[in-house]
Amino acid sequence: MTVYVDEVFFLNAMINFLLLETAVSLTGAPRRRWRIPLGAAFGGLYAVAVLLPGLGSLGAVPGKVLAYLALCAICFGWRGQAWKSWLWFFGVCCGFAGLVLAASALLGTPAALRGGRVYYRVSTRLLLLLAAAVYLSCRLCLDRFAKHRGPELVTLGLEWNGRRADCAALRDNGNTLREPISGKPVCVARWQVAARLLPELGLNRETFARPAEGMQLLRLVCPDLKTTLIPYRAVGTEGGLLLAVRMDRITENGAPSAFHLVAFSATEVSDGGGYEALCHTLN
Repeated sequence: MTVYVDEVFFLNAMINFLLLETAVSLTGAPRRRWRIPLGAAFGGLYAVAVLLPGLGSLGAVPGKVLAYLALCAICFGWRGQAWKSWLWFFGVCCGFAGLVLAASALLGTPAALRGGRVYYRVSTRLLLLLAAAVYLSCRLCLDRFAKHRGPELVTLGLEWNGRRADCAALRDNGNTLREPISGKPVCVARWQVAARLLPELGLNRETFARPAEGMQLLRLVCPDLKTTLIPYRAVGTEGGLLLAVRMDRITENGAPSAFHLVAFSATEVSDGGGYEALCHTLN
């Protein structure tokens, strides 16, 4: 049997890429542009290495486990809550494997027994189509059914020094961000909201991607703006800091809110539900 190394690499890399993207979409973990392609390429290289002379032992269970751990470490990291993304990726892989078996049974794909294992002659095109189906179905379901509606969405109005910026916000009971000293809840908004509130400062993503430097810059160009740093933890990261600004007034659907501090994130806070901020659910 002739095996083409480039075809094996491309097939496995593409499938890994689609499954990794699916796992990230399901977990909401922060995306790092270089991590997923690098992890997918690692998976492709592993598939090629198993077929090389003298490296067949990599295909045994210990080798597969080590390859899985290495791939997850590349894509999701290994600190904090990253283990949740590892488990989600494992679940996505199991679902994909089950889908391949179901498709093989429905299509009557020939099977062969070799070394105690059953092999199905599944075409490259079918494997790619099934991986793409898993990814697209996930994205379509998230876009169609995961959008938040009704009373959980509010219009958040941020007011400072006579200025106002409105944005859609989600009342999220999973938002546990609080001031370290007072313990008061803190809203979280995407950085573009701050840019609309203070257009003359020329705020951009980098201002909030480096919160310590961003706070120094804001205090220099706008001394009246009360800023602070809020520590946080999230999926895929051990922890970090968010640059927060104390507002003169915050409203929810026009009514005064109990919140006054808003932390601005350099990454998206929405899961595709069409909102720009997260606020606490008050009991």
